Amino acid sequence: MWLILTLLLLLSLSLGHTVEPGCDDWRIDSSSADKVCCNRCKQGNRLVFDCGSDTKQLCEPCTNGTYTDTFTASFCKRCTECISPLRVKQLCTASTDTVCECAQGFRCGDQSCSFCIQECGEGEEPTEHRGCQPCPAGTFNSQIHHHCVKWSSSCPSPDQQIVAAGTAVTDIVCADLKPTTPRPDVKSDPGLMLVIAVICTCLIISAAIPLCMVMYFKKEKAVKMPPMPVETPAVEAGRRLVPEPEQCSFCFPQEERGSNSSLLLDDKPFELVV
Repeated sequence: MWLILTLLLLLSLSLGHTVEPGCDDWRIDSSSADKVCCNRCKQGNRLVFDCGSDTKQLCEPCTNGTYTDTFTASFCKRCTECISPLRVKQLCTASTDTVCECAQGFRCGDQSCSFCIQECGEGEEPTEHRGCQPCPAGTFNSQIHHHCVKWSSSCPSPDQQIVAAGTAVTDIVCADLKPTTPRPDVKSDPGLMLVIAVICTCLIISAAIPLCMVMYFKKEKAVKMPPMPVETPAVEAGRRLVPEPEQCSFCFPQEERGSNSSLLLDDKPFELVV
């Protein structure tokens, strides 16, 4: 891109300005009727003679690389050169100077864009040395190439509160306060009182029924179980275990217990049970 602009500039300088020479407005000289005096040259011409016999010889076009933006100037000014970071926006002509602009990342330092300064982004601010510096603590900048401003100290509305502190690119963040829900007036609402009473009664009944059932079943179980007999140590000491008589499929009948004449057929001695 730079190469193309440079070639165009050199081509325009080599070809020269296509400007028509001469005076554009004149008057007859009061000292001589054969002469005229130029009031205004044509665009891109400089004034050579104030008065003369030929209007075309009173003014002549500016040479290559020069220009004039007035109609009565006696000399032409040199065209401005755009030096980096300046670049050519519009080429110089006989009647206009070169128009320069700044490259990307820079901006013009004055109205005529005679020099460039660094363009500062969000969170930065320009310095006196044509540079940029970060916003100091407690300030922010949310625009391109502007100075930093202080954070707001409070929210714009009394119904808001600060929910987030500011940053280098944003101010403090405010939000509406959460509305507090007023408690219902129980005394002034008999219907609500009735609902609360019914709910409480149901809760009491539902809790009492299982408790009564548990107590009832425990009582029934205690009644059905007989008490265990309590034996004294004396009875336990005087008791002797008596072996049960052997069961047999064929035995001779025995006499009643306590008889002295009862004899057994076998040789086994009998036992006396006390």
